[in-house]
Amino acid sequence: MLPMLQTISESAVRGARASVAITSLIALVAFAGCQSETDTGGRKAIAGEITLNGAPLKEGSIRFEPKSTETAGGAPIVDGKYEIAASKGLLPGTYRVFIDAVEADTQTRSADDLMNNPGPARKKLIPDKYNTKSTLTVEVTESGNNHFDFPIDTKK
Repeated sequence: MLPMLQTISESAVRGARASVAITSLIALVAFAGCQSETDTGGRKAIAGEITLNGAPLKEGSIRFEPKSTETAGGAPIVDGKYEIAASKGLLPGTYRVFIDAVEADTQTRSADDLMNNPGPARKKLIPDKYNTKSTLTVEVTESGNNHFDFPIDTKK
């Protein structure tokens, strides 16, 4: 009779282990379900448009440096638009803005040629007051649009 009790005990242990494993799996799935895609740790989506002398800036970059928080961010500018998804967005606060763009390289050259003969620097399209000496600032808010447009006029 002793072997039968041992068999029952082993069977009960296996069943208990299976129950624990299933319960753990259900708990893990339930916990994962609680984490929504919109849970961004307080980060906010940022977007906007940038024009140069009235026309959309073809390509460039925009950077946001915080004045008091630790989260900086940036994005490429394509056809006058930039966008930072909330998952990589900015925390609410004040940010200094830097916008940069250079003349497009019209030459098609190999990577070896570019490395060995870099050629002249491409012309900067954006005045220093919008990048290296920028005084532009934005306020990213907890609730709000957080859409920032920057019209740049180099002809003034």
